[in-house]
Amino acid sequence: MRYATRILLALALLISFSGCGFVTYTPHTRKQQQKAKPSIVLIQRIIEFREEFNAWPLSKEEFIYKSQKYKDAFNDFPYLSVVFRPIDNDRMTFIFTEHKKDVQLAGENKQIDLNSFGGEVRFYKEKNQFVWKIKMY
Repeated sequence: MRYATRILLALALLISFSGCGFVTYTPHTRKQQQKAKPSIVLIQRIIEFREEFNAWPLSKEEFIYKSQKYKDAFNDFPYLSVVFRPIDNDRMTFIFTEHKKDVQLAGENKQIDLNSFGGEVRFYKEKNQFVWKIKMY
């Protein structure tokens, strides 16, 4: 019974949000999500930064001011907001939100998209090597 109540509540919220004209939901294909992911070059540069300075970057500014190669990694980056969230010396989460297209459409339509692009990259060490996983929201 609890499961059915949750579904009905979610459905009611979705209907009320879609009826007001202030909120929208844009479905995205897998190809669009793949294109919205950060580049492999940027991810590799974050790992190189960690290995070179023996610390994760704490902000985008710190990252891009250390070297031109790190600055170049952010060329054509499609997100306005990034957060570097170090957990310890071997783990970090890189969060990216506010896709430029979503922000532009929100300004034009004056609507918030519940399915806007964003995600996170989790870095961790496995067998003395840094690896990562991307999760799109």
